[in-house]
Amino acid sequence: MTDADPAFDTVHPSGHILVRSCRGGYMHSVALGEGAMETDAETLAQGILLTAEVSCLKALLSIRDEIVSAGHTPSAEVPTTRDLDMAIEKLLAHNLRRRDSVG
Repeated sequence: MTDADPAFDTVHPSGHILVRSCRGGYMHSVALGEGAMETDAETLAQGILLTAEVSCLKALLSIRDEIVSAGHTPSAEVPTTRDLDMAIEKLLAHNLRRRDSVG
């Protein structure tokens, strides 16, 4: 359960943040490219959080699929594809600004 599953890997639109998750949605690791270091801390943190949310939701949806495949109904707390779609939209809208262009 502690191994990263490549199916849950998520890359920030900038290509400078990679988040890997394990089965069940546990975060495995975060890798930052050089470009990530050229932004301010708040923007970087937001980028990591948004990328991690998508990775986690991918992992949780695989659990949801297992629940449904077993003939059970997931509780309302188990994320849906709509949750993933909304998280992806937020991630795609996020930009890593260069520090010198920050306001």
